[in-house]
Amino acid sequence: MSHPLARITAGPVDAPTLVLLHGITASALSQTDAIDHWTALGYRVVAVDARGHGLSPRWAPQELERAGEVLVDDAVAVLEDLLVQDRGRRALGLPATDPPVVIGHSMGAATAMVVAARRPELLTGVVLADPARYGSRSPAELLARGAARERARAAELADPPAAVRRALADAEIPDSEAVVGVWAGQRMDPALLRTGVVAPEAEWAETMAALAVPALLVTGDRPGAARVGPEGLEVVKRIANPHVTTALVPGAAHDVRRSRPDGFYAVVDPWLADHLR
Repeated sequence: MSHPLARITAGPVDAPTLVLLHGITASALSQTDAIDHWTALGYRVVAVDARGHGLSPRWAPQELERAGEVLVDDAVAVLEDLLVQDRGRRALGLPATDPPVVIGHSMGAATAMVVAARRPELLTGVVLADPARYGSRSPAELLARGAARERARAAELADPPAAVRRALADAEIPDSEAVVGVWAGQRMDPALLRTGVVAPEAEWAETMAALAVPALLVTGDRPGAARVGPEGLEVVKRIANPHVTTALVPGAAHDVRRSRPDGFYAVVDPWLADHLR
């Protein structure tokens, strides 16, 4: 039996709930600034460590053979657990909440999108921050990128103080996330990196078209950095799913929140206020 994923929960138990799914090599702690931001606005935030990240279980060999599907299964298990908790509160006559909005970045956004398409009853909506796009790179390219990430991780493990200094010097990493971000990279199970998997094996455009819950797709336009970018937004425009709203944050890189926090929150916060009470 698989062990549950580690998570950080902050904010009132009866507040509208946000579930945060991070990108590859990150962790729940890597989103400290976002947790603080949304709890200050009155939300309950559940930040999840993906399998092989942070304090969550490591990857078993048989799980790596279907890594993308395991990411989806894990996220579904978290949402089902929250649903059971909510039903328990209702049965006891305690205040309960609507299903959460899931906010994902990169790998986490791709996972959230598939979960929303397959299990819409488990969530109120999704915020997709520059999701990884399955099929946009060849298997060889994915393996090469995974190998590059593994080399970068090995370099950090070889000299942790230097890795911390670089993180603290990076103007686009909040101070509250710099040291824990280095820790997250070192804690990450390299077995997933070797597979090259960064998204569930679900065709991106088809999944976007299948969404039947409110979705906000946020990306940037920094050249060579954004995974979706203006080109991907044109694809979404042609899909014309009425449930999907898009936003381009000028100057943002792949991590839209960190690279342009003011622009990110200016788009996301009003959308959350409209869709989650």
